[in-house]
Amino acid sequence: MKNCTRCKYAEWDKTKAGKLHPSGEGQCKYPWTMPQLPGSKYWIGRNPPEPFGGHISRKVEFKEHCPYFAFKE
Repeated sequence: MKNCTRCKYAEWDKTKAGKLHPSGEGQCKYPWTMPQLPGSKYWIGRNPPEPFGGHISRKVEFKEHCPYFAFKE
């Protein structure tokens, strides 16, 4: 999917009343982990690097389909 509207990993901003916020903003909460490297290799920079981003919006589509999209049950 090119948006996160019905994804189980989407955590949308809510109003004080608990409704979806009109901004359409949220965060992707996919439990991503960096794969372990072989003993002969190492990470440059942070050890291990951390992913950056995760901002999602109900109002904007991605350029590519998200490989981790999963429908809410």
